[in-house]
Amino acid sequence: MSIKTSDSGVVGNRSMVWLVRFWGLAALFYWLDHTVWFKVSIVAPYARFSATVTARLLTLLGIEFSINGSALTLSGKSFVVADSCTGSFVFLLLAAVIVSFPASLREKLIGLLAGFGTVVVLNLFRTLMIVVIASRFSGSFWGLHIIVGQALIIAGTLGVFIWWAKGVGHGRTLLSLGRRQLLLQAALYVVGFLFSYALYSFFLKSPLGTWFKGLVVSHAAFILGLFTETLQQGQIIRSAGSSIRVIHDCLSSPVLVLFLGSFFILPISWQKRFLLYLICFFPLYYFYHVTRTVTAVWFMTGGRDANFAYNFFGQIALVKALLIFSVYYWVGIRKLVTVARQLYIALAAIIPCVGVALLVGWGWQQLVLSSVVSSVFGSGKFYNPGQIVSMMPIFHTFSWVFLVLTTPLWSLRQRFVWGLIGCSGLNLFYALMVASLFVLELAPHPWLIKSGNIFLPFTCYFASLCFAIRPCYRLPQPRV
Repeated sequence: MSIKTSDSGVVGNRSMVWLVRFWGLAALFYWLDHTVWFKVSIVAPYARFSATVTARLLTLLGIEFSINGSALTLSGKSFVVADSCTGSFVFLLLAAVIVSFPASLREKLIGLLAGFGTVVVLNLFRTLMIVVIASRFSGSFWGLHIIVGQALIIAGTLGVFIWWAKGVGHGRTLLSLGRRQLLLQAALYVVGFLFSYALYSFFLKSPLGTWFKGLVVSHAAFILGLFTETLQQGQIIRSAGSSIRVIHDCLSSPVLVLFLGSFFILPISWQKRFLLYLICFFPLYYFYHVTRTVTAVWFMTGGRDANFAYNFFGQIALVKALLIFSVYYWVGIRKLVTVARQLYIALAAIIPCVGVALLVGWGWQQLVLSSVVSSVFGSGKFYNPGQIVSMMPIFHTFSWVFLVLTTPLWSLRQRFVWGLIGCSGLNLFYALMVASLFVLELAPHPWLIKSGNIFLPFTCYFASLCFAIRPCYRLPQPRV
């Protein structure tokens, strides 16, 4: 009994010390947040930064606007990103909690970085949500700004602190083995994606990129000429069935950028990663676009919008990427199964995945033919096989079911449950997205739609691995 009392006293003293430190730092940061220097030097530039980033996001959503400093004007309504809308004090309050908490310096730095990133992302999402919805429905501004926006920021920062605090101290790391590795791989992939996007954009605009584009067109025409009478005139390829002009936009693809980003998470040294990256960059660009151009021209009989090969060549390539990923991740990184077994499982999963995906696509097509849906959205706009938005549920369902079926950690029952939950959630997201596009009159950039089409199933899948089956990733304990 006396030992418990002593332990309780120690815990109580630590809690009191933490609370005293927290309130002291909170008071200091509150004073700092209201000083003229902090407002002019930190808050005001960040408000302009938030408005600029929000403007870029509005461009991706296809919304017309004008910007002047930290003020945005769209649909005849003006919105100002005020100092109080930057979330500066929310982060300072979170910083006061983390800095005063009994944890190591490294753990505190990780908590501060996680908190800062969360506040920035949530605040940008809050600003974007307010200006888009309130510009269409002026009566919603107060509720979005005062209730929804603040609740979002508070819940997000509180969630980050709870997540962080549960893992610090007593020799524990912030993340378990599986979650730590998954989050590290995700961060590396994001860096690889941004690097690849910058390099790819520079390459396309360079003289070398222009030469490669001409090479792709001429070689595609040569390959087509082996099978049918073909004539090339500059960027125009004329065949027996069609005549198309291969514009430069057709010789760039986000799928290549997504694939090149995966080189950053290969389990080899950084010197080998960059060497392999440079070796594969040009052959990947050449073979991908030659194949895509030949396929698109060959099937270009019903016009570009109805050409499945033209619009969805990159998405079809994801089938091979999913197969490679399944073997690489569970065999190369996790080392849970053999190559032969995982390859057999992946190949066997393709047929049921295609069946479920086509069934989902058929269901959406039948739904859109109903008089209620057609009268609200219009069947041609809501479901057009030539548009990537219409095909999202098919690709999402295929990707999700494939990832679930090839997960060796799950039993058949768990795979069925998670497959059903994921398919339901992804299709619900699709319905809400389509409704938002029409109600808010959005026209998202094709890159945004295509990237979301690829990333969403993977993001949901890794989230389930991080949180749903976390105990499965702990190292086995030695038997005593």
